[in-house]
Amino acid sequence: MASVLPDGIARAKAAQFISCQGFDIHYTTFSSMLIPAQVAAAHNIVRSEQRIVTNISVRKANQPVRAIVSGTATNLLNQMETMQFEEVLEQTAVYYLASQLVDERDRVSYDLLVTPVGATSACQLSFIRDYIH
Repeated sequence: MASVLPDGIARAKAAQFISCQGFDIHYTTFSSMLIPAQVAAAHNIVRSEQRIVTNISVRKANQPVRAIVSGTATNLLNQMETMQFEEVLEQTAVYYLASQLVDERDRVSYDLLVTPVGATSACQLSFIRDYIH
């Protein structure tokens, strides 16, 4: 099966990470339209111009680590959505994906808790993204 993340997205995510308790937590968001239709269908991801995907992955010593990921996304109108992350297991990676609707011009604030297997507590991850489509 093809990778969930397009090659360019996989490379771009390396620059966006935090370190917490010896784990590197990588994060990115991208248009759901970047996921090939057959891959999106296999992972129950809705492709739409108004949908973005949040991707979280955790690594330790350059090895993928499973985690529990939860959190919220809040838009410009202060509407908060609880994110539902789905785990995607691949041969050399573990991804946690959630999708959200966004308006034509939107700013979304993300507040996530990531608890890697082996961590003593949850790691907090907060970031903001602007969307124009």
